Amino acid sequence: DRLQEFINETYTASLTYRENIDEKLNICLGNVSCDMDSSIGVFILAYYLTHVNKYYEDPGNYDTLFIPVINCPRGELQARIDITYHLTKYGVNLDNLVYISDLNIDHYSNNGLLSISIIDHNKLDMTQSKWDDSIRMVVDHHVDTHAYDNRKDVERHVNFCGSACSMAVNFYFENNLGHLLDKEVCEFFFPAILLDTENLKPSLKNLKWGDIDEIACNRMFRAMMSNMYNDLITKKTDRKLNLQLGIQLILLKDYKNYLWKDTVAGISVCFNTFHELINTFTLDSLRTNILQRLDRNKLGLYMIITQTYFEGKATRELMIFDKEEARLAKIRKAFEKECPFALKTKKFTGVSKNFVFYVIADETVSRKKIEPVFKKMFEEELIK
Repeated sequence: DRLQEFINETYTASLTYRENIDEKLNICLGNVSCDMDSSIGVFILAYYLTHVNKYYEDPGNYDTLFIPVINCPRGELQARIDITYHLTKYGVNLDNLVYISDLNIDHYSNNGLLSISIIDHNKLDMTQSKWDDSIRMVVDHHVDTHAYDNRKDVERHVNFCGSACSMAVNFYFENNLGHLLDKEVCEFFFPAILLDTENLKPSLKNLKWGDIDEIACNRMFRAMMSNMYNDLITKKTDRKLNLQLGIQLILLKDYKNYLWKDTVAGISVCFNTFHELINTFTLDSLRTNILQRLDRNKLGLYMIITQTYFEGKATRELMIFDKEEARLAKIRKAFEKECPFALKTKKFTGVSKNFVFYVIADETVSRKKIEPVFKKMFEEELIK
């Protein structure tokens, strides 16, 4: 919606500029072949420049609005079948785009009012070279003509990659504007990169496309998948939904057995804090389920790792349970010495026998990082 609103606003702005007003005009322009890289590239670059120049802090002041201009006369874009298919698929009205024939570019160029950012070429076509003095930015992946090398007022980005759009996409992430590229925007921007890299065809790596394209695609993939990821992780870690499972299923659903020398250990991972588990199911219920697990699986040691999330912040806790209090004291001493993660003991009033609780100040900690610590302790006989 935001991108569509931007396209609509730039078309509305162009109607004002058709009056040959004495105001600054910023345009983004692809090359005259008007292929997908150029046609989609002008939207990527203009949307970026409009935001990086903070147009929306003072909307309506077109000094910081960048208009994407299709570099062919109105009516000719229909010949680019793939482009028109893509644009109409995403609800873009071809009549409400800005074409090179819509504006009297000469008026703004001759009066020093023109700023051009070009993408998918690094030198204006010979038919447009009269606007050379108005060039302010170059984003391209073709052989460098070095046309504006000596111009301090020109920001140049000319690099090897499959698509100039890849370079423009990376600008967003490199300038803290990645949040603008949601799933729908990425899907709108992706086709130029897909076509020019042949969908990142492996045999063409470093021949037709390179790291710049791969980085852009990875970044857009993450952006496109963020909603799905957030939905899944929210469901997986929903504390209320997990509590509804009951203590038995909570401890059963993500459980693994381990053999550390002569000791069989079990580790469960759950998504509720120990306070929630004890407060909801009582300590006696937790102890009963743990003892049943020990007997059923013939365990010598049992642990629970909690992974909880609140307002984007992750918390990790660890519980160690051992029927042998004397051995538990030794395990605790060895673990606190060997553990590479910052630990803080957690107290629950009235709960001490057979239990040890920790809060781990490292959100990357998981079962696969905790288990090797205990494996080393038991196999190297560090519990004394």
